[in-house]
Amino acid sequence: MEIVFISGLSGSGKTTALKAFEDNGYFCIDNLPLALFKKFIDILELSKSQINRIATVCDIRDPNITKDLRLIKEWLDHSKIKHTIIFFEADEKTLIRRFEQTRRIHPLSLLKNIPLHKAIEEERRAMEPVKSLADFIIDTSQLNVNELKRVIRERFLKLDKKPIIQLISFGFKYGIPIESDNVFDVRFLPNPYFIEEFKDTTGKDKKTYEFVMNQAQTKEFLSYIKEFLKTFIPYYIKEGKSYLTISIGCTGGKHRSVAIVEHLRNFLMDKGFEIEVFHRDIEK
Repeated sequence: MEIVFISGLSGSGKTTALKAFEDNGYFCIDNLPLALFKKFIDILELSKSQINRIATVCDIRDPNITKDLRLIKEWLDHSKIKHTIIFFEADEKTLIRRFEQTRRIHPLSLLKNIPLHKAIEEERRAMEPVKSLADFIIDTSQLNVNELKRVIRERFLKLDKKPIIQLISFGFKYGIPIESDNVFDVRFLPNPYFIEEFKDTTGKDKKTYEFVMNQAQTKEFLSYIKEFLKTFIPYYIKEGKSYLTISIGCTGGKHRSVAIVEHLRNFLMDKGFEIEVFHRDIEK
């Protein structure tokens, strides 16, 4: 089992960090009282749960955070459970700007009816003992959301996780799939629909597939798109994208786009990617 405790100042990026861990398969909990945490782990072990990677936020909303986190750390230090405490902070000017932009109320402003700058000062003092327990301290003052996610991935998560690639064939006459990350138009290829023997087939039929594949334009296009995918998929991986949707469109979504998607399926599977294929308009 592996447990990551995410703590720090309100507005410093704890929620963003938690989402980054969640996107990488961690079971995530926001502000479970630390006094209950050992019981939670005991329940997982007794139930033989498959949950073995946990990330949890603990912060000033837990009035006993310092005492309870210290006790949990001591317990985990004597166990076989891998654990990490990450503390996030930012300068006062950045925290004030973030609260103003999101129009959220600082938890201490809500609890003690004090202005924002006073709440930030008091929280920083109160969380100093928690900061001293941390394995890693990250100042997010100069980081936007995407940059913070990148820092989390580079320091704490595996970078070699490949995204699931969804290939969609579609017909432009029915609209572009709204979930598309990349859209390629293959209406420039010779259309099997206008050849009598292919009219009532689809790009999944061998003779139609071979007709599309044997066109000079198809070979040139595939050379281009394969080079594109080999070049840019690594950048998607670096950015931590877990799902990539590539849509291939022809007029009706039955012949050319289907054949191209089937070909790309095999090409990307050979590269070790997990592939999902959806021929959206093949039955229309």
